[in-house]
Amino acid sequence: MTTLVAEPLRESVEATEAPARHSCTIVVPVYNEADTIESVVAEIVDEMNRLEAPYRLLILNDGSTDWSPELESRLAALGPVELRSFQPNQGKGAMLDRAFPTLETEFTVVIDADAEYRAADIPGLLAPMIEGRADWVLGSRYGFGRRRPTQYLATYLVNRLVNLYFRLLSGIRLQDLLTGLYGFRSELVRDLRLREKRFSYTAELIWKVLRSRAPRLQEVPIAYRFRSYAEGKKIRWWETGTILLAILRYRFTRKERR
Repeated sequence: MTTLVAEPLRESVEATEAPARHSCTIVVPVYNEADTIESVVAEIVDEMNRLEAPYRLLILNDGSTDWSPELESRLAALGPVELRSFQPNQGKGAMLDRAFPTLETEFTVVIDADAEYRAADIPGLLAPMIEGRADWVLGSRYGFGRRRPTQYLATYLVNRLVNLYFRLLSGIRLQDLLTGLYGFRSELVRDLRLREKRFSYTAELIWKVLRSRAPRLQEVPIAYRFRSYAEGKKIRWWETGTILLAILRYRFTRKERR
């Protein structure tokens, strides 16, 4: 793969606001997940308290129609939760675009609010970064000598297609580019802006980070609890096309464009 040259950050955190060592922001984008968000947040709080590391838990409500003041109160009672709500629904990429400039901790972890991923896997995600072996770590549902997880066969095949396509264009072999649990050094994204609003944001994000920051990528195995469309799964078949197009588009996009 062509060597990628790092560019200077366009803005930085002031020295007086330097993040504490090994501090972490947990970002939880949420859209219509009232049935699962409380258990997800409770698991995160328990896990981070067990780690005894300074952390910030940022919940981004993306125009949920099942949101309520009562739900916010219950979430706030669980621990050091910061809640932000936006209207109307804009997409996961839009939520992360809003979160990136606010990151002041050393590390960031993004986890879905649908309970398909486990907070218990967060320490394993952080370990390669804390130990200085990686800058960007993806939690992989596949590989590592395991059987593929229970899920729709079509979903599995789409994931294989996306990862193969990305590998052909980047030379980087990944098992699970579309994972809903991943972490990174926060400095990699503080000045990065995303145009893609929905699930295709993943391709834009990874290409922009690769091109401007040349991070060390690593994958670690994680648990996965599949849920069906009847249970609220959101990604649809037509997202496959937008994701593949985004992988191609941002592979050859050299300049930042809004």
